[in-house]
Formats: sequence, C-alpha cells, structure tokens
Amino acid sequence: MTLSMMNKTEIHNAEDIYEGRLRGNQLMASGIPLTPESARYLWSSVRMVDVSWLDLADNQLGDVGLIELAECDLLKNVQYLNLNQNGITDEGLTFLSKSKFLTKLKRLHLKNNLIKGLGIYDLFNSKTLNDLSTFQVHDGWTCKKMDGWRYNPQG
Repeated sequence: MTLSMMNKTEIHNAEDIYEGRLRGNQLMASGIPLTPESARYLWSSVRMVDVSWLDLADNQLGDVGLIELAECDLLKNVQYLNLNQNGITDEGLTFLSKSKFLTKLKRLHLKNNLIKGLGIYDLFNSKTLNDLSTFQVHDGWTCKKMDGWRYNPQG
C-alpha cells in the first residue's frame, strides 16, 4: 500500500485501523488520519486491552478525542502514548491528568500540539498518573519527574 493510499484510508470499524498497524502489544496508528469519531472504534474494541504501546501521532484527535481516550477503561495497560501533532491543548491535558484508567502510563509524547503550559503542570502533579515519569513536549524538551526539565537538541 502506498503512502497516498494510506492517507485516504476509510475507517468503518476497528479492524480497518488494526490492519497492518497492530503488532503484538503495539498499535502504530499514526497519520491515518484518526478523528474523534473514528477513534471511537478503538475505544470500544476489546482488543485494546492488550495494547501497551499506542502511537497516535499525526492525527486529528484534538481535545475531544483525548478526553474520550482518557475515559476508556480498555486502555488500562497502555504504558507508552504518542500524541504528537493532534491539535491537543492544555484543556485536554488537564483532563488526561485526571484519568482513572491510564494508571500504567509511563511515557507521553506531545510535540507539535497547542500546549502553553498549564496542562503540563497538571500532568506533572497528577494524582492518578503516578507512573508517568517522562513526557516530551517540544523537540528536544523532555521532562522526567525525578530530574526535571532537560533539553537535548535533536539533529
């Protein structure tokens, strides 16, 4: 399948998303483009219980999709979550910081979103995401809860 064909993927169910993208416990669903509406197929699919590595980068989830993701009990085993370039704001991150289901989340990627800071603060101080130890916000900027902010230029 060519890249131009992948960008025109029509999504009618979760299997359309899984096809060629689900490898063991990893779902590589970047750049489909996934919207809040099409992501609901994932949030209602019992196969998501087995996913611990979830790459949703370069999609169109926005805060609506992020809020629904945060409320999904089937994502209870997700440890790595890539949400780069999804139109997410601090409002969505604040909601994510209160998720009762993503308690195993350890690493979160948030580059190229519409984040100003408050949402990162809320993630850092989350009472429910206790295992979240690393989040990447912008190219080169990573926060590790134990060490604070680090800047490592990439490239």
